[in-house]
Amino acid sequence: MAKNIRVGIVGGGNESFMGRIHRAAIEKSGCVELVCGAFGSTRQNSFETGKAIGLPSRRVYGTYRDMFRREAVLPQGERMDFVSILAPNTMHYPVAMSAIDAHFPVLSEKPFTCNMDEALNLARKQRDGGLPYGIAMPYAGYPMLQNARKLVRDEKAVGTLRKVVCSFTLGWLAQRLETAGNRQAGWRTDPRRCGPAGCLIDLGTHCFHVAEWLTGLSVEEVCADLRPTVPGRILDDDCSVLVRFEGGVRGLFLPSQIAAGHRDGLLIEVTGDKGSLAWFQSAPGRLTLRAVDGTEQILGDGGTPAVENPPFAPEPFGGTPAFVDALAEIYRSFAAFLAAPKRADRDDTHLFASVADGLRSVAFADAAIRNTAVPEEGLPPPAKWAPVVVPPIPEL
Repeated sequence: MAKNIRVGIVGGGNESFMGRIHRAAIEKSGCVELVCGAFGSTRQNSFETGKAIGLPSRRVYGTYRDMFRREAVLPQGERMDFVSILAPNTMHYPVAMSAIDAHFPVLSEKPFTCNMDEALNLARKQRDGGLPYGIAMPYAGYPMLQNARKLVRDEKAVGTLRKVVCSFTLGWLAQRLETAGNRQAGWRTDPRRCGPAGCLIDLGTHCFHVAEWLTGLSVEEVCADLRPTVPGRILDDDCSVLVRFEGGVRGLFLPSQIAAGHRDGLLIEVTGDKGSLAWFQSAPGRLTLRAVDGTEQILGDGGTPAVENPPFAPEPFGGTPAFVDALAEIYRSFAAFLAAPKRADRDDTHLFASVADGLRSVAFADAAIRNTAVPEEGLPPPAKWAPVVVPPIPEL
């Protein structure tokens, strides 16, 4: 691209885990430039973050509404081209709605929103406004996962699909860190900031998204077990979700935040009638292809391991070179889309997740939550299987 695409960030302050990762990915992208931000839940935090990363004070804002209002009146060659939303989950909806009102495209962290009413309203607003909107799920940015997708969907390397197993195993919330001052644990276990589910939204939606993206199959039904394991915790921190894909393919999602000592990240294994294919986020440059007779073929050179046994850190997964590289690819893809939207639309090769993907992830989370709801007295329990359905986007 002839010029850098300018981005402003909402959230991602000094103490934010994802903030430093996104800033590293933006720098790594080589085509996106961070020019402004409203970085924290308080004005002080925002201005301290802006100073720490070297932004001019006039481009650091106390609130996202201030940022949108003041950036919108700057000359076109100076103002931000899009906004990246890194705020806690429940803020994604109001920030995105305000961004669209101010005519700024959006690249947001997941989830799209925290419930289906918000998701449909945001999808309608984005559709009617016609502004580009992406969700920064990093998996399409991993070269070996792109290869896996081609092997499964195009080359039929494992044959006719039979089963998909996806886990996301972490142990950083095995203790009740939310009462010990850990800010990442604090908002991820608080329904006012995280939404109606914890581990399901934080990790389970990753399993859902990558399974559908890799296989090309839609999840039709779920049978879920969500629960808080650590005493005193409100939201689920461990999940088991049986899934039924279209065409009779079965699956299992196993996200966990309380697998003590683990920092494995995401694992996906796809099994067909001719073999199986497995990818580990902890060894992102490698695919393992197994034939029916048990012989293994290792594809790729392994790359730089995602984890080289550093001291255990009580934080989510993501602070690895491979993750930053993958996220940088998402930023490059979104920047290319903004630079040439008509060509990108025809291409349909962008790496960021779409509004349609976001709607499906919300439908998945809603179905799992509904499937595990405790019925009111006198009412029957929920059905064993809950359908994953995206309602039509409403008209004005």
